[in-house]
Amino acid sequence: MEFKTLANTSIDEILSAFNQSFSDYVVPFHLTREVLISKIAAEKLDMNISVGAFDDGKLVSFILQSEKVENGEKTIYNGGTGVVPESRGKGLVRKMYDFIIPVLKERNANTLLLEVIEGNQPAIRAYENLGFTIVRRLLCFNGSIQQGKENAEVSIKDLNDFQWGLLCSFWDIEPSWQGSVFVLEPMPENYVTLGAYIDEKLVGYIIYGPAAKKIYQFAVDKNYRNRGIGTKLFNAVKERNAGQTIALNNVDESSENTSKFLSEKIGLNNWLSQFEMKRPI
Repeated sequence: MEFKTLANTSIDEILSAFNQSFSDYVVPFHLTREVLISKIAAEKLDMNISVGAFDDGKLVSFILQSEKVENGEKTIYNGGTGVVPESRGKGLVRKMYDFIIPVLKERNANTLLLEVIEGNQPAIRAYENLGFTIVRRLLCFNGSIQQGKENAEVSIKDLNDFQWGLLCSFWDIEPSWQGSVFVLEPMPENYVTLGAYIDEKLVGYIIYGPAAKKIYQFAVDKNYRNRGIGTKLFNAVKERNAGQTIALNNVDESSENTSKFLSEKIGLNNWLSQFEMKRPI
């Protein structure tokens, strides 16, 4: 078994190993080549710090990773770990981390970060044995947006000027990796980004990716809540996407108001929960 980064591994090799690994997952799924390329770009995954296990030259296990520097701390995000069924039980995830951690230390990385489905006990135990600890529980929602009552004084416009300092001031909770400012900056051109205004004042916003049918961020100014602003933003997304089902992943469960709004006002279903886990390098 050989361990090395994925810097010289083709997309098709990674795709084959990815789909084999997740064919019998807790939530089975299958990616196309285009969707994998989009995932790598959207999550800023870096093949130079991603790692694979190769058996006779064939990729049989992988960890896809990205790197973020924020507030002087360098975090390495695990955007996907997989082991093809016939190579399980060989401790490959631990061996891949044993290989890549010295590389990450050379890059002065501080923290490893990942998400794991709440019901996936074998994976949770494996990561705990590797030194990871659960730091928060994240709720995942999906479904069709139910049309809500609108506030006539709220106008919706395309949002082109991302004053992140202002937008972040609307937050109650920190987005997970996929919805972080690091991942969204610069904002992909194909995303729908809308602002809600009252008397020309920005009081809320929403960011939607039509290709993945995902909402990555939404928030309302704390001084303007319970006035139908969030409802109007979701109604606008419903109009733009012709009522297709959407997903909104990784809402911190500590924000009870957000989860209640999504389920009761927007009509989305909390179909899955994940744990965010961290460990120091």
